[in-house]
Amino acid sequence: MVEISKELIYKICLFGEKNVGKTSLIQALIQKRFNKETKPPTFIDIEIKELTINSFKIALQIWILKFDFQFEFFFPLFLRGTSGGIFMYDITNYSSISNVEKWITTFKEGLSNDRKKIPLLLVGGKLDLYEDRTLSRKDAKRISKKYNFLKYFECSSKAGQNVEKIFEFLARSIQKHEDYFNKTKQNI
Repeated sequence: MVEISKELIYKICLFGEKNVGKTSLIQALIQKRFNKETKPPTFIDIEIKELTINSFKIALQIWILKFDFQFEFFFPLFLRGTSGGIFMYDITNYSSISNVEKWITTFKEGLSNDRKKIPLLLVGGKLDLYEDRTLSRKDAKRISKKYNFLKYFECSSKAGQNVEKIFEFLARSIQKHEDYFNKTKQNI
């Protein structure tokens, strides 16, 4: 048995266009099930997922942001203390990634100055609908590189494919980033 030496809390913001599968992704992560009748969050939903990584008990506080750009002035309020982020799009709906630059710019502007370089992932959802894909993996990887995402994933909430892998990767990345961030802060 691994001895837990420390407990950490990481705030993760999950954001993107409407109907890309943000709520379904979190239900697949937390409840290990897919609900076809998922209703989008009214404005914001918060869920908790606990993981153990490198002898650390980590609580991921996942904020599912459901914003139209008419409410972007709320971003700074909800992004305070964010440790990592996931921009999600639907691989079967090309327009769901068309505003990626605006989303990333708005997201980063909402972060405090010392948090501008937190780990961000690009996640394409609805992989179970692969035959209806409108954005190739090659193009998605190009977009990921262009906007400096740490990594690109595809997932299926319905099949449970890559769901846990995304959050474990992000938690490990945040842990590395926070260690570096705290060491740098102490040397100032």
